[in-house]
This record gives sequence, C-alpha cells and structure tokens, in this order.
Amino acid sequence: MTRGLSLGFAITLSLAGLIFPFVLGRQPTGQNQSLLLVMMLGIMGAFIHGAGFEPKQKWLRALLSPAITWPVMLLAGATLMAIR
Repeated sequence: MTRGLSLGFAITLSLAGLIFPFVLGRQPTGQNQSLLLVMMLGIMGAFIHGAGFEPKQKWLRALLSPAITWPVMLLAGATLMAIR
C-alpha cells in the first residue's frame, strides 16, 4: 500500500511541477531553486520506493523509505508554496 502511495504522490508532484511551474515560485531565486532541488530528491526517493526497488545497503534502504521521502516532499513543497 505504501508503494502505491509513494508512486502516486511522486507522480502528482512531478506533474504539478511540470504543468504548473509558476505555482512553485513566481521568480526563480536561489531559495526557490534550493527548495525545488530538495523536493525533487524526495520525489526521486518516492519513485524508487514506489517502483519496488529495494537496495541491499541498509542506509540506502532507510534513506529511500517513505518515512524520509514523504516528509521531505511535503515540507519542501509547503515551504515553496509559503514563500511564493
């Protein structure tokens, strides 16, 4: 169930960034770009988890878990929306 949620969440945020780029920030500033990078790293982790890939290394498995990727995506996205 978490794999489907991760994949759906990652697809939704990716499409939102692709279709509505100005929703994430009116002016491209350094702060916006940094937060967008952090959000994209969270999206990447959610795509990896949602696709079903399980790394052999424990640290990488923990880094790509929903416990890390979901809050990263949510916090970066919420901060982007707040500073726009």
